[in-house]
Amino acid sequence: MKPFKPAKGLSNRHLQSILSSSGPRKILEKGRAKQLLKTTKQHIITTPQGVNLLGFLSKTKQKTKGLAIILHGWEGCADSLYVLSSGQRLLDDGFDVFRLNFRDHGDSHHLNKDLFNSTLLQEVVEAVKLLCKEFGGKHNVLCGYSLGGNFCLRVANLAKQEQLALHQAIAICPLLHPPTTMDMLNSGFPVYEKYFVKKWKRSLFKKLQHHNHFNYGDALKKLTTLDQMNELFVKGYTPFTTTNDYFEAYSILGDGLQKLAIPTTIVTSLDDPIIPAKQFNSLFHSPWLTIEVQEHGGHCAFIKNWKFESWATDRISELVATGG
Repeated sequence: MKPFKPAKGLSNRHLQSILSSSGPRKILEKGRAKQLLKTTKQHIITTPQGVNLLGFLSKTKQKTKGLAIILHGWEGCADSLYVLSSGQRLLDDGFDVFRLNFRDHGDSHHLNKDLFNSTLLQEVVEAVKLLCKEFGGKHNVLCGYSLGGNFCLRVANLAKQEQLALHQAIAICPLLHPPTTMDMLNSGFPVYEKYFVKKWKRSLFKKLQHHNHFNYGDALKKLTTLDQMNELFVKGYTPFTTTNDYFEAYSILGDGLQKLAIPTTIVTSLDDPIIPAKQFNSLFHSPWLTIEVQEHGGHCAFIKNWKFESWATDRISELVATGG
């Protein structure tokens, strides 16, 4: 592995994080992912729980090596730029690629009555099981970014127990301890909190357009911070009585990864503005887990040049080629 070294002028962690999903990269990455998008077919995965999850399958022109399932971050979607980047690369590498939306992400707000929350792991486990069974091959890999990285690791942790035909997992800048990250979003560089407040509110209002049994519309209009939004929605629309209980329920620190039984790699950066690198020392020390820490990269960015190409995409390709 060659360490990540950004081009001159691209080392700032906030610049990295912001440029990864905005500006010229929106045009460039969609152009680079032309084949992925051109060949994609929409699927709705219905789990045994009766949950419907929207996703998109692209099949390689080569003899397939297996299936790559990619999970986006919070308020991202199957068309997030980092998903398109790694998806196109894995398609080029000879894998079929499935880009899976979480509940209420992408254009899927109409598919389920209840709201998304980050503790809804079983429906993602079941979706991965169904995808591997229907579209899987010799080597099936699960990749995730940020909150998707958190889901990726939790799914990988249950792979043996749930009898998933999954052979490898890769998490890029995964969320580790939600209370800490929420504190950093609230108190850090203000652009991040504003970004998530805007996107989450947009998503919740979109949910109201399809499901009129919710009555949070008037209250939502008045909320301006993540703390306010979490207070309303955790207590009102999840089984948890406190926001801290909710956040701790999908933390993976401590023994959260003790059941790992497939090769699993975490790729992260020391300068991630919302995931403290020191917390990786608090993960369960599994022989199946490898943690790669780069000096720079921001959050899920690793933008290597002024073409806005991602080193993380290169690294995922290398890791899949070697099986972890």
